Amino acid sequence: MRFFCPKCWSDFPEDVARCPHCGLDIPTLWRGKNYVEKLIAALNHPEPETSERAARLLGNLREELAVGDLIKLVSTTPDVYVARAAVEALAEIGTPQARKFLASVAQNHKASMVREAARAGQMENPKQNPAKKPVVTRGLKLKLTLTDGVLHSFSDLVLDYNGTVSRNGILLPGIADRLRELAKILRITVLTADTFGNAESQLKGLPVEVRIIRTGWDKADFVRERGAERIIAIGNGRNDIPMMPLAGLSIAVIGPEGAAGELLRAADIVVTDIHHALDLITHPLWVKAGLRE
Repeated sequence: MRFFCPKCWSDFPEDVARCPHCGLDIPTLWRGKNYVEKLIAALNHPEPETSERAARLLGNLREELAVGDLIKLVSTTPDVYVARAAVEALAEIGTPQARKFLASVAQNHKASMVREAARAGQMENPKQNPAKKPVVTRGLKLKLTLTDGVLHSFSDLVLDYNGTVSRNGILLPGIADRLRELAKILRITVLTADTFGNAESQLKGLPVEVRIIRTGWDKADFVRERGAERIIAIGNGRNDIPMMPLAGLSIAVIGPEGAAGELLRAADIVVTDIHHALDLITHPLWVKAGLRE
């Protein structure tokens, strides 16, 4: 684990009271900040996942104090996923300053993903519809009872790409429609090493986030940082094994390209078709039956 100074953002291998680089008294600084101020500070975190999470939380809170910092983040970050999260947060907050900036982003940002998010954000002003549910909580619509007898809430679906939802790099028939439906209740992320180099083009236009990873441990890190207990993970490969024990619910798919034998032992449920895996999400009683002792 690495620790970061909230002032100079230098990293160090142990949790210390004083930054060894700039000398900041870290506990004193944090004691003087409230929750919102800490989230705003986290927008500048060097780890993109932390910046993205802070932006989404500020949007969830519709925190007007964060508008200036979110605008700065969109303008300066090289990470398109962080920029998209900040744009979506600005759309949730919906102040005149935020909406004016969104209009500019919708026309001028270099990343199409960010431009599309800005255009979508312009279509509705949350201030005129305060009952609108924030993006980060939409996944809590999905609840499943697992072997512990407890009703679990899930917010995210994490998918492998090659061999799970695709064959030879081409999206399997019917998957696009399934993803569009599931995106209404879950935030969907595809984690892939992109062996064939066309995952992003195959998934273009679908309500999913694509992240290129190198190893299975990258997948595990993503699941852990996103909130493992709220994640449903689906995969077929050896590099999916590290994320399986972490996820709240893990499903191994023996697809057209087969599946890693070790993966079958790591998953909660094993199926022989990706459509069967997605069916489990929409039929909670099947999950309960499959996991019953």
